[in-house]
Amino acid sequence: MKPFYQYIQKHRNSSGTSQDPKSQLAELIYLDGDFPKTATDFASISDYIELNSRYSQWVSQFDELWQAYLNND
Repeated sequence: MKPFYQYIQKHRNSSGTSQDPKSQLAELIYLDGDFPKTATDFASISDYIELNSRYSQWVSQFDELWQAYLNND
């Protein structure tokens, strides 16, 4: 399974103008130099998302994207 970071990048809008929540979260993750880029497990990525205040409004969006990631969407 490819890393979640690699998966989420397909949702990224490099212009940064998208109002789509998936695109906004993908852009935020892209700009985060500390994001666990090689992780594939829910626990480490979820802990990172939940423990970083920059993602506080994105937890539910992360959960939706995680399910899509597991379903190879």
